[in-house]
Amino acid sequence: MELVKTTDFKNIYNDMLSQFPPEELKSFENFQKITGKNYCAYDVVNNGTPVGYVILFESRDFIFIDYVAIFKEFHSNGFGGMVLETLKEKFAAKKGCFLEVEKPDVREPNTLRRIKFYQKHGAGKLGVNYLYPNENGALPMDLYYIMYSGQPVNQEIKNFITELFQNVHADIVHYENVLEQIFPNY
Repeated sequence: MELVKTTDFKNIYNDMLSQFPPEELKSFENFQKITGKNYCAYDVVNNGTPVGYVILFESRDFIFIDYVAIFKEFHSNGFGGMVLETLKEKFAAKKGCFLEVEKPDVREPNTLRRIKFYQKHGAGKLGVNYLYPNENGALPMDLYYIMYSGQPVNQEIKNFITELFQNVHADIVHYENVLEQIFPNY
């Protein structure tokens, strides 16, 4: 399995529209504006066949998985776990990987399945009252971390999430207010 910087973000975005809730998505235009050196979309390729994608933000010490998905026709083939392992290999020099996950909801079994999947692959929930900023305010989510070579301390978490918001959520006019809600006592 390999990660290849995408040449067809439109295809990825069309799939995102079917796999992610609207309140978790940016517009296509906003994705195009922020995509660059530190925010990249990768095709997940297995034996020459694209099977999914990952969109991530990279800083000096950490990465943040903004979106990861396997195309529906390839679900339940172990590709999701392979993506996480490939990321760990590709970014082995980093301390680790942050990701946001919907709050568990027994009425939505996929939320429980996703949490169990990430935990199976080494993700631990951080004690941060995390919020995903969107046009309607903020969506409560949980912040998880997969350690590669080190556990982040509180100030590193705050600094990284602040950098992430400044680079990925700057289109949300109230993103600084959301940051203040996440880190009121830091």
